[in-house]
This record gives sequence, structure tokens and C-alpha cells, in this order.
Amino acid sequence: MSRPQPPPDHGPFTEAAAAHALRTALDTINAPHPGDLELLRLGENALFASPAHGVVYRVARSDALTAKVEKELATARWLVSYGFPALPPRDELPQPVSAAGRLVTFWEYVAPAPRTPELVDLAALLRELHALPDPAFPVPVLNPFPLMRERLETARGTQVAAEDVAFLGAACYETESAFRDLVAEDPAVGLVHGDAHRGNLLHRGDRVLLIDYEAVALGPRAWDLLPTATAVDRFGLPSAEYAAFCAAYGADVTVHSGYRTLRAVRELGMTTWLMQNVPHSPAATHEFAVRMESLRKGDHAARWHAL
Repeated sequence: MSRPQPPPDHGPFTEAAAAHALRTALDTINAPHPGDLELLRLGENALFASPAHGVVYRVARSDALTAKVEKELATARWLVSYGFPALPPRDELPQPVSAAGRLVTFWEYVAPAPRTPELVDLAALLRELHALPDPAFPVPVLNPFPLMRERLETARGTQVAAEDVAFLGAACYETESAFRDLVAEDPAVGLVHGDAHRGNLLHRGDRVLLIDYEAVALGPRAWDLLPTATAVDRFGLPSAEYAAFCAAYGADVTVHSGYRTLRAVRELGMTTWLMQNVPHSPAATHEFAVRMESLRKGDHAARWHAL
């Protein structure tokens, strides 16, 4: 089997590179450059905000991701049409915009709120999301492996050790078949958010919004419950908070027959995501080493740290 080809190399995905793509995109559509631009997050995407303009600018790593980005926009519009508490795109601006090898989209800015959303808010939103019908537009079947392999291909020849890339590649190979069987056989397959954690919640007035639709797919609903379950062991989430989450949603994913397989794949995804920042982040380099050691040892209780 041939290896998947990585996207075109537009250089490291840094704050400066993302900001350059954003400026180029704004020039392309003759939109003003905000004077109050601030970086909110640099991860799979770069998120910049302009409170004065009421816009969040989302910069994807590559303009080869058009289908995924179009799905994000379609999902947001569809959720809003159902009255679901979603983040609307700023569709008065043309989007997506290809610029400097990246892809830029525009979203409604939500000002920071005094209260932080809680896990019971996430549980309630997931219960509501999972009750919706399947969308009329194309939604892919849940399959995190192509993205993980793409990350591994990109990591070859960087500061990431070759033995770490090889270990993660082998781990993907070992878990993929069981994961595919689980997705195919699970009776509770339907629309899933794909990256459901508290960091993807925002308060707007008296409502909590579920944001970030990059990973939306059709898959086992259990996948959306995994981040909270694994947070107990990996990130020190108190067991009482997890119990409240389970009560609010109405299920405990840790008793799901495929929990071990789903968790293994989720943790590979979290680790390969972090691996992308190793070349330009000492904190990511340290945390990546922590995660690799625990995966090699099969230590499912070793504490990880969110970056």
C-alpha cells in the first residue's frame, strides 16, 4: 500500500505564517486589516479575533483542505437553521479564501464571558446534537487515520525522532482494523461533533454554544463522550465531575464495549496533534515525550498536560 501524500509544504504553521495568510486573504477580498487582531489559539488551525470587527478569523494549515472547510461552513449553517446553539459564520464575507497556501474562513466573534462553560453544558449539547437527523449535505464517515498518517508523514525529517514516528505509525496500523469494525457494527452511529471537549464551548448571553465543526462526521456517538472520559485519567478531571457529565448525557462511555479501542485511537490523535508543534515549541516537545513514554509503556493512567 502506498503512503498518503502530505499536503504541499508551505513552511511551518506558525503564528507569523498564519497571520501572513490572513492578511493576504483580507487583501484578496478587499476587507480591512483589523488593528486589534489577537491570536486565540494555534493548533490544527490558527484562530485570530478582532473584537472591534466582531470577527474570528480561522486559518487552516493548507488550502488542500477545501472539502473539510466547506463541510465546517455547511455544518454551522445547518445547525443554526435547526435552532441548535452553534457559532454562525460571517457569510457577508466571501469564504473560504485561499491565501498563501492556507485557507481562511470568517466567524462570529463572541466576547469572553464571566462564567466558564461546564461539562454538564457539554453533555446537554451533545445529547441535543445526537438527537438531530443526519444532514442532507455530504458528511464523511468517522476516520481519524488519514489525518494522523498525514501528520506522521509531515513529521519525517523534523526534530521529531524517527523512532517516535515509527512507533506511532505502527500503533495506527494495529488499531485501524478494530476501529473500522467497531464503526461499521455500532448501532448508535450518527452525527458526531468529533472533537467534543470543554474548549469548544462558548458562552453567548445565557446560552452555551458548541463550536468548531472541523471533525464533524458520522460515527459512534460514544466518540463524542471519549474526551471527557479520558480526562479523568490523563488530565486529572475529578470523578464527581465525570459522574455529573454522564448523568447529564445519560450514558457512561467507559462501559461501551469498544471503549478501549476508541480510547486508543483518540489518544493517538491527541499525540499526533501535539507532535506538529514539536519543531517550534519547547513545551510541546516536553509534553510529547511524556505522552510517548506512557504510550510505549501502555500506561493508561499517566498524567498528561493540556497545551
